[in-house]
Amino acid sequence: MKENLVKNFYILSFSYKNLSLEEREKFVKEGYRHVLRGYLEKRIIKGYVAVETCLRIELYLDVSKEFEIERLKRDFRIDKMKDYKGAEAVNYLLRVICGLDSIIKGEDQILVQLKKAYFDALDKNITSSFLNIMFNQAIETGKRFRTESKINEKNISLDSIAVKFIRTKFESLENKKIFVIGVGDLSQSILALLHKMNNCHLTMTNRSLRKSIELQKVYPDVQTAEFNEKYNVIKNMDIVISATSAPHLILETAKIQNILNDGKKRFFLDLAVPRDIETSIGEFENASLYHLEDIWDEYNKNVEKRDEIVEKYSYIIEEQLKKIAEKLEKRRKYTNQKNIEMGENR
Repeated sequence: MKENLVKNFYILSFSYKNLSLEEREKFVKEGYRHVLRGYLEKRIIKGYVAVETCLRIELYLDVSKEFEIERLKRDFRIDKMKDYKGAEAVNYLLRVICGLDSIIKGEDQILVQLKKAYFDALDKNITSSFLNIMFNQAIETGKRFRTESKINEKNISLDSIAVKFIRTKFESLENKKIFVIGVGDLSQSILALLHKMNNCHLTMTNRSLRKSIELQKVYPDVQTAEFNEKYNVIKNMDIVISATSAPHLILETAKIQNILNDGKKRFFLDLAVPRDIETSIGEFENASLYHLEDIWDEYNKNVEKRDEIVEKYSYIIEEQLKKIAEKLEKRRKYTNQKNIEMGENR
């Protein structure tokens, strides 16, 4: 791609790689959008798209000759950012929208987030013709990459890997009684996946009964139990999954040992950090206890598969880069022709 076609394209990245969550929150609160509005009014930039996610804040800028990156850093009162310019910025945008810069490569969420950010900017009339070309082509690239590579056919989120791990330990989960302790994001995701199977009996509990009751409105056929009754509930359970945010143990050996000696086989999966389940519970003959470390092998296998897919389908980005260059070249020729015609009419 000719550098002169994209010399005014900048990307400023404030991500988990270079800024802490607190620093990113501060950057948003201090009003970076106000600074950019000022730059727009003074025509230092021709347009921008701002993307805010839990892991990154990124600014995509179409700048004028008056733009100075160091001046913008001073106005933002921040220098811990990664910046990309020209052809490097175009390549980075395509990698980001394809999910190649995400923790889980190829994930869909970043495509959704970038589309939303672009359409929001379009509604506010703060984009430019250059950014419109860039983002329309980038969105097309993100969709094409996922469709052709089928990278998301193998779900490798922690919740899906955890459920897959459980299923490897049983011939079938049909009619199994499963007890989920905690109703945080991970627990809810696991509960949702198990509920979709429609072949097991689910019970949930949480220190706050109110949260469990609210969740039961979503899953009316899932039973709720009071937190202080959890040991009694375990008596009838085949599988216990715990993923709370408690700083202390939730299930202690001394309080469950009589239950574990009843001859019934039970499977325990502790997904909490720090751990919810006392490790000595796994020493009982009929109790199997697994932790996060035990499911990482499955997770890493899937990550390696995704890396292979990314390498195999990297040609898509190269092809889309050529397509973008062609569109920008047409735009340049059209603009030059218009300028010539305007000069002749003066």
